Amino acid sequence: MKLRFRKNSLRLRLNQREVAALSAGEAIEERVDFPGSTLLYRLVPSASPEGAARFSEGTITVSLPETMARSWERSGDIGVYYRAGSLDVAIEKDLECTEVREEERDPFAYPRKVVC
Repeated sequence: MKLRFRKNSLRLRLNQREVAALSAGEAIEERVDFPGSTLLYRLVPSASPEGAARFSEGTITVSLPETMARSWERSGDIGVYYRAGSLDVAIEKDLECTEVREEERDPFAYPRKVVC
């Protein structure tokens, strides 16, 4: 899962395996280790009908309704978008890069030929 910030927005990009795991009810988690501390970011399926996002004690937790996660996996939609307070949240299927170093290539990225 990739994390990106821009102004007051947060974007998560998931490959095919991660989308399938989220749809099956599993949380997706990544970490960035800094000297002396760690940033943890998680995407969790939620029973709530609305998406949410929060930051606490070095952990970003983004929630996506379970029903939305399941329907999104089966759809041709690239992303799910919502506002969590004043924060814009985007959760998107990660498309394969057109120009990337071989060691950075994700074999589970979505093919660019997907029609959305």
